[in-house]
Amino acid sequence: MIILWFLILLTVIVFVHEMGHYLIARLNGVKVEVFSIGFGRELFGINDKYGTRWKVCFIPLGGYVKFYGDANLSSNLPDDKIKSLSEKEINETFHIKSLKQKAAIVFAGPLANFIFAFLIFLFLFLVKGSPSDIKYYPIIDNILENSAASEAGFEIDDKVIMINGKQVDNFLDIRDIVISNPSKEINFKIIRDGNIYDIIAIPNPVELIDENGDKYINGRMGFSAKYETIYKKLTLKQAFSKSLSDTFSYTIKTFQGITDIVIGERSASELGGPIMIASVASKAANRGMESYLFIMAIISINLGLINLFPIPLLDGGHLLLYGIQSVTKKIINESFLKYYYGMGMFIIFALMILVNYNDLIKQLN
Repeated sequence: MIILWFLILLTVIVFVHEMGHYLIARLNGVKVEVFSIGFGRELFGINDKYGTRWKVCFIPLGGYVKFYGDANLSSNLPDDKIKSLSEKEINETFHIKSLKQKAAIVFAGPLANFIFAFLIFLFLFLVKGSPSDIKYYPIIDNILENSAASEAGFEIDDKVIMINGKQVDNFLDIRDIVISNPSKEINFKIIRDGNIYDIIAIPNPVELIDENGDKYINGRMGFSAKYETIYKKLTLKQAFSKSLSDTFSYTIKTFQGITDIVIGERSASELGGPIMIASVASKAANRGMESYLFIMAIISINLGLINLFPIPLLDGGHLLLYGIQSVTKKIINESFLKYYYGMGMFIIFALMILVNYNDLIKQLN
């Protein structure tokens, strides 16, 4: 099921991205020869009345659209090929379009990802509402290995009813007592399978540093509680406004996170690849469709933003070239493009190795 949820998520996001390119290309009179989900050998596909081959390929890790006339790195046709085309066919090629039209077509892919994320947020806010509070139940939902809780004998679904002789109504009551009693015995009274048990546990001491640099010790049991998110209903106007705000907010947070990694303020080990995405998607799906859609929106934002980075071969790399052309008023020669896109392939290949290495290390740990 992990692979299934991953493939659904990736296919939808890639389809949205490529559909952005496709729609704006068609709007600008560019013929699209191929709309592909995945790479490699074609599994199945159909041709539409506009001459586009819609297909699904064997390697489902990405996708692309191929514009009419894409024949080399600059999307130009050889002179002998141009001479064999009619005026109508020439006008349907990508390379004949203005820089503004080309930029619009390229930018449309990432933009579609941002719009898609916005629409997911809007749907969730209208159907479910906006999270306004979290209610924590005194019921154990997760226990860390080799923690004070596992050593004391706690089990998942244990319900804590008393702690040190005091009645418990909320997991936050448990947290407060645990935090304030590092390395001290705590008496828990729990209900398990309808029976009442007493458990004596000693929270592990954990050294923390506050914002002023002062050190202090907290207790930690190593378990977490079941909780319920409380939602507040929103009007259409409120949902629209919050969807825009959240899309912008998560975009900025993603950009800041990547920037921190580039300048060395955060570790590159935080970057994840297909394995991490598959794991996150599967866990979200297990929590419910709401969580799965939310993760889909976040990853859609990630894809849109990363594609805007000025890295050769990515949409941002193409936009950088168009910006240079608009300033210099000169066509970039084929020799430079070979080195430019070669550098892009190296960067992307290196990033692929890094994120997959990080994924494997996390799985082994």
